[in-house]
Amino acid sequence: MTRWGVLADIHGNLPALERALVGFQIRQVDSISVLGDNLGRGDSDGCIELIRQVADVSVVGNRDLDWQDRVGTAAREYVLALPRVAIVDRLAFSHGDARLTRDLSSDDIRRDFRRAHDWLAANGCRVWLFGHTHRARIWTSGSGDVSPRLLFDAATEPLPTTVRLDPTADFWVVNSGSVGLPFPGKGPASATVFDTDADTVEVFPI
Repeated sequence: MTRWGVLADIHGNLPALERALVGFQIRQVDSISVLGDNLGRGDSDGCIELIRQVADVSVVGNRDLDWQDRVGTAAREYVLALPRVAIVDRLAFSHGDARLTRDLSSDDIRRDFRRAHDWLAANGCRVWLFGHTHRARIWTSGSGDVSPRLLFDAATEPLPTTVRLDPTADFWVVNSGSVGLPFPGKGPASATVFDTDADTVEVFPI
């Protein structure tokens, strides 16, 4: 069992990334996953250098591909070598952009995660963790005719918060929010800690 530190959408904001990592240290995470969109205005090369040191799982984001020509060789080679999806212990990690992963896409939110359910079931996963929307949210979800249930939304609820996941649900879907580029109306910059033993997700502000 593992306490996962999960972060996404750094967008070159090195000070925010460093604050997130301090938050993970305080919360004694065992492993760290980075869900893409590492590059952006700011110190993208510095972000990649630090991510390479700490990430146990790292996947590519759409901004990483868009900005690959604006960074140094080492950063460009790193992001271009990243997978679009990673699976560890029944957890699926992706960025959430339909251009990268059609079935694990934030577009599927409005379709009650039907494609995501099929993909998770086919790949033996119970949890999907993603970013891309810059809005931390958590759903518990069932297959078939069972509609997803929103457990937390950082756009309307305060941080930090800890959500206990429904053990009877077929799937859980977790969006970590954005570490480095919060959008107005979508909640503050945030990262998450997913405890696979306690079945809890803590969302905390950066």
